[in-house]
Amino acid sequence: MNAIIRKAELRDAASIVRAEQEIAQEPGFFCSQPSELSEQNVKNTIESSHGVYFVAECNGCIAGHAFLEILPLQSLKHIAQLNIAVHKGFQNRRIGTQLMERIIEWANESESIEKIELNVRASNAQAIALYKKMGFLEEGCLKRRVKTEIGYIDDILMALHVKGSLPDRKISRTGVYGVAKENGNILLVIQKSGPFAELFDLPGGGIEFGEDPNQALHREFIEETGMDFRSMIQIDNYSAITRVPALNGRPGYEFIK
Repeated sequence: MNAIIRKAELRDAASIVRAEQEIAQEPGFFCSQPSELSEQNVKNTIESSHGVYFVAECNGCIAGHAFLEILPLQSLKHIAQLNIAVHKGFQNRRIGTQLMERIIEWANESESIEKIELNVRASNAQAIALYKKMGFLEEGCLKRRVKTEIGYIDDILMALHVKGSLPDRKISRTGVYGVAKENGNILLVIQKSGPFAELFDLPGGGIEFGEDPNQALHREFIEETGMDFRSMIQIDNYSAITRVPALNGRPGYEFIK
């Protein structure tokens, strides 16, 4: 689904806070309780001059929102904190991806922002997968940070360096990719980001923590193509080493897959 990504306006605040309150009712997504979210706070953030606030609009409805807040201390003004939410009923439609692409584009164009940071609940596997796909790296974990009615949830700290460079890393990751074939035609997707942006690839990606290959491929197909499937047949196992150079401030790495 292609959304219109535009800057948020004050008239959007009521729709945004209703969506946030609905999301906050389910443990593991927001730290805030529904009663702690208010329309006035949303308006204050939209009007703030210390960052940017975007909404994704689909057929006249707000389908998601994201904002960057530049940290106020002089020594931290090169860092922006990211908050993003895809509204109920619009999941698995690339809304989060489109918002992330616009946020990162805006940060790259900014003269001051060098790094984007975010916190994400360890239980939110789908969000973590999206952030990793957009180039974010895990920088730490706050154990038992979020207390909910179902227990404690760790908070994962992630970041994207939009300017500058980091030392090359070595990454070992297991991925799963699917071949969908019909009448001699094979389904391919175009990579939207990363070192292989604008290149054709098979649908698929890395297996996230707690997933088996079937679950990972099922999730990736929904995220990348909007398609679902009932079962899969394993064809073969492959391994390779890919050396990816530093690009747009992201560190280079040796990828064992």
